[in-house]
Amino acid sequence: MDFSYLNSISDGDMTFIKQFVTTFKSNTETIIASLRKAQANGSDDDLKKLAHQLKPSLQMLELPSLQIVIDIQDDPSATTEDSINSIEQECQEAVEVMKKEFNL
Repeated sequence: MDFSYLNSISDGDMTFIKQFVTTFKSNTETIIASLRKAQANGSDDDLKKLAHQLKPSLQMLELPSLQIVIDIQDDPSATTEDSINSIEQECQEAVEVMKKEFNL
């Protein structure tokens, strides 16, 4: 996990960082819930679209689950419950780390 991009775009503005963390948490939770539904329904198109939506947030923080999201985009039919759980766990951990890092 790398906060250098977040630090550069926030320029130390703690209000911005707090909003980023809140938005990251909310957006990732919503997208992950939708990924679960799309996977259960076998909707490859939805899986691709949702992975595409999630990608920038994971890229910004250089989270390892970015590779899982890229894999979902490339082959949505290979999406598993475990892969979605891994993304979810990493996003939750990222929120907790950001809260500690920025004293939120």
